[in-house]
Amino acid sequence: MVSNKTGKFKISSILPSERVFILEGKPAKADVIARLTRAVCADEAKLDYQDVLAQVLKREEGISTTLDTGLSIPHARLEELDAFKAALAVLPQGIEDPSGPHLEIKAMFLFLSPARQAFFQQHLQILAALAEVFKPEFITALSACQNAKQVLDKIDAQ
Repeated sequence: MVSNKTGKFKISSILPSERVFILEGKPAKADVIARLTRAVCADEAKLDYQDVLAQVLKREEGISTTLDTGLSIPHARLEELDAFKAALAVLPQGIEDPSGPHLEIKAMFLFLSPARQAFFQQHLQILAALAEVFKPEFITALSACQNAKQVLDKIDAQ
């Protein structure tokens, strides 16, 4: 797992630019999850898109992963993986989370992690890093970005 200069998890280490999207309009939450899942599965032959999407959506049915900061973190732990995978959607206009009528999603960070116990602590570190970095002001700054490179540059600067 890659860390930044302060020794904390470096978010961009699992987030290549081709899996960063700025989505205009107000797509449905499930549609954004599907797009991010497709992007993560595209370069991982071991992953079946439909199966992974079903697992992520099932996880979302239980307890919404949307924080009151505007960040949604849909995720799943998968037996097929040997490394963490992620995709990010920045949603400048915001979308409503159907599980909480007063929750607006402005950024969605989908991540998949290996299901093995050895990765569980890192899984929790990623969740903590996301909650720490993706504060409302930071998400607003991401919404002003024009492309994936600008988004990643802002994330790297954290």
